[in-house]
Amino acid sequence: MPGDKNFVLLGIKYEAAILGGVDEAGMAKIEEQIRAEAGEDWSESPMVVRGRNAVRAEHALPPLGAPQKRPDRSPVRRSLWRRMFGG
Repeated sequence: MPGDKNFVLLGIKYEAAILGGVDEAGMAKIEEQIRAEAGEDWSESPMVVRGRNAVRAEHALPPLGAPQKRPDRSPVRRSLWRRMFGG
């Protein structure tokens, strides 16, 4: 459907604005545009989420709804070079 591409683009626009630190007034305008085109339940639209996740993937962030990765608590092992020659 042609509307699906528009919803993906709206999701991209929304997530890029969040990550870019757009102010509240700017975010309100974006949300209003999305609500007008995608409806009240826009945040659950699979195509909007697809667009948002595309931006998140570009920034090495986990997709929406994915559990957060725990930081690896294992000690960092120095490279062989550093172990042999110090540093």
